[in-house]
Amino acid sequence: MEKSIAELIYEETDQRLKEMASPDYVFPEKADAKDVIGIVASIAVCLVLIVLCMTGVIV
Repeated sequence: MEKSIAELIYEETDQRLKEMASPDYVFPEKADAKDVIGIVASIAVCLVLIVLCMTGVIV
């Protein structure tokens, strides 16, 4: 019998939580200023491209 998507999600979530609870799990570093600048720059580029598409500059 095939598992439902909900069962698969619960199993995967449980597996990942157990992995993160292990004492040797290394959490990733928190975002720093470089990450924030990169995110903001990416958003700005996307917004510029959207505006250019809406105005017909980019077809």
